Order: sequence, then C-alpha cells, then structure tokens
Amino acid sequence: MTKETKAFVEKFNKIANNAFRKAQERHRKLGIPNVYSVNGIIVYEYDGKVSMNPPKWWKDFNPATAVNQ
Repeated sequence: MTKETKAFVEKFNKIANNAFRKAQERHRKLGIPNVYSVNGIIVYEYDGKVSMNPPKWWKDFNPATAVNQ
C-alpha cells in the first residue's frame, strides 16, 4: 500500500467513524434502536441495554408509513 493510499484510508475511516458515532448518539437521543450484526447475529441497542430481541414496537414499525415528527 502506498503512503498516499494509506493516508486516504486513514482519513476516510476517521470521517466514517465520526459520522457513525454521531448517528449512534442521535438514535439514542431519539429513542431509536441502534442495530448491529455481531458475528452474524442481529443485536439491538436501546433503552440503555443490548439485546438480541428488538423492542416490542419494532415488529409493527413500517418506515414506508412512518410520519416524520
């Protein structure tokens, strides 16, 4: 890997990680679960906890019919 490529990758990762952390925090403030895949297992972070089960309302949520409030 060239120095230029390495510098680009490091800069890109820094920007992406910063955006990711901001999105996580925004979701927490809005009460929206953060959803991750850990070793192929879907994991939900919400209400200050991490669970393999989504919130009860999650299954009924349809983003196509959600109203932006």
